[in-house]
Amino acid sequence: MRKRVVVKGNVRRSDYMRAVITDTLPEEVPIIFSNDGFYTNSSHTYDNLNTKRFIDAIFTPAKAYTKPYRYSVLRDAVSARGLSLLHPLAQKDVAKFYAKYDSLICHFCSKSDASLRSPSKVGGTFFVKGPTSEKNRYKAASVDTVSLATTVSNPASYFVYNKISRAHEFFDSNDYLHLEKRFSSFRSVDVSKCFNSIYTHTLYWAVDSIHAAKESNGSVGFANEFDKLMQSMNYNETNGICIGPEVSRIFAEVIFSEIDKKIIDLLTFRKVIYKQDYEFRRYVDDFYIFTHTAAYADKVTGAIATCLSKFNLHVNEGKTETIQRPFSTKRSRIISDANDTVSLFFDKIICYRTNDLGEPAAYPKKILRSDALIRDFIKRVKAICSVHETGYDSISDYVVSAASKRVTDLCDGFASPYEGPHVDEERYIAVQMLLIETIYFFYTVNPTVRASLYVARAVVTATRLFRDKFPERLPFLAESVVRWTIDLVRSIGREERHKDLTAIPLEVLNVLLPMKEIAEDEPLVDDLIVQLCSEYERFEYFEIVSFIFLFGGRSKHRGMVTKLFKRAQDIVGNELGPRVDAQSAHLVLDMLVCPFISIEKRAGWFNRLQGRCGLSRVSRQEAQAAIEDLAKRHWFVRWDRVDFLALLRKKELSAIY
Repeated sequence: MRKRVVVKGNVRRSDYMRAVITDTLPEEVPIIFSNDGFYTNSSHTYDNLNTKRFIDAIFTPAKAYTKPYRYSVLRDAVSARGLSLLHPLAQKDVAKFYAKYDSLICHFCSKSDASLRSPSKVGGTFFVKGPTSEKNRYKAASVDTVSLATTVSNPASYFVYNKISRAHEFFDSNDYLHLEKRFSSFRSVDVSKCFNSIYTHTLYWAVDSIHAAKESNGSVGFANEFDKLMQSMNYNETNGICIGPEVSRIFAEVIFSEIDKKIIDLLTFRKVIYKQDYEFRRYVDDFYIFTHTAAYADKVTGAIATCLSKFNLHVNEGKTETIQRPFSTKRSRIISDANDTVSLFFDKIICYRTNDLGEPAAYPKKILRSDALIRDFIKRVKAICSVHETGYDSISDYVVSAASKRVTDLCDGFASPYEGPHVDEERYIAVQMLLIETIYFFYTVNPTVRASLYVARAVVTATRLFRDKFPERLPFLAESVVRWTIDLVRSIGREERHKDLTAIPLEVLNVLLPMKEIAEDEPLVDDLIVQLCSEYERFEYFEIVSFIFLFGGRSKHRGMVTKLFKRAQDIVGNELGPRVDAQSAHLVLDMLVCPFISIEKRAGWFNRLQGRCGLSRVSRQEAQAAIEDLAKRHWFVRWDRVDFLALLRKKELSAIY
């Protein structure tokens, strides 16, 4: 049945600053971090003159570039992925560029029929699903907008994208089946270190020609402005672009759209005809080639390598994979087998029935021995891993995501009446506990940033159901979650991969942060958080704000908060200052409004920062008045009244890559 939509909202196209909500941040950030406050403050004028001058100074260019905050997250057991958080000024520049050139972006990205993901037009609408009685309460489904009146609409992206959002959707599509029917050979080709290798000047080659680019280096226009934008946000680097923000993928898409055309033209010249002898699809920097024979696949691969080289890019030969029909990769076979096992497991504990509103709703089944069910399920998953000679990392994210969804389905099902026998509340409690224990097991054996959001969503959703409907059983849930969380953190800590790879432990932070709602006063959690801060001298922005958030304003942690604040001050003092350095800008704006740090300390720092921002010092009273005005609004971390489900839902809506 089609889901009822009660509100259709129109995005104000003149509101170009909405790009900072959708296109300027990496996906891998702590749960509590977002650009909502930054977006709201972009149209706010401060009453206090000293506050206004300070904020204006931070957003006034001090140099022709800004330095992004570079950090790493774990990619797998042996490597990390480098990401970039742009300076707020650079993010505003991206928004201004979109306002000026969004139509041209769509035009230059539309040149390739082979692209599976490219912006086709500017987003114009968003939808808010209407709640049916209490249904969707635990999904936080209304968070597409902070308020329809004040309109922070969180559309999934600034642009509307064609075809698919994520690569796996292609392999489940009719297009993929049609290509398999026509061609007997499939090859995947990956570009080596794509974003790190992109030479920003090549954008002009993509939209015009190399000759014109060299003749018109100083001209003003789309290509040169986009080129300069990517350089200025990246410390004036021309080799490589910032990894993480959506704007970087759009920049790459403009280049790759032209590469696609050149590949087809080159093969046509060589008498290899597109849609006759071969076809290919491309998802960002991954090429999927379909041909009649391996010889044709070699010719297409050669053409791809040749055309990439003209843009200083190269094929990653180590990741090239060729298979014959039927097209079934190792990963697809693993997921297929896992799906059967996961479905069988869920069928033992959950049933779906049509409720009084004619919609499918989830209800728990009676379970006799939850420990036996979990052991049997894990044993079956192990067997799949053994057969395919792989580890938990191939399956765990999928299991965690699927189980998290069932937690939410059951919570919604509790509020969905149907004509039938009453479901014993003990069944809800038993099945929810079983699902969360399953989630923690598979997350602990392979923690990832993406899966951490599913863990957090499941735990917060279940906690709210218990708090609302089974309050006497909430301590039981909280105690179990605390125990599993401690086991998880200790397990990750023993591996020391984060230290070895100098990666930010977002997998830990995103599971710890919901403890603020679930078990804030639990001594074991307190002890764990303090223990994790033993090396606070090495902390960077995300760790500093996350642990200050967890400590809150409790007096027993005041000393630790002071140490973390001092660490933030040291980082800002040792860097280029908040007008240039992205980490400094974020630390300054978040720390100065943090209510867990005394106003005297914040005012004193505000005065010392005046010089770094090209301003004169003010009196103590004036500094405190400025802080009081500044603290009326949050920037990137909302320190109080945090709705974790709303934050998690927004991250799901914004996960477009």
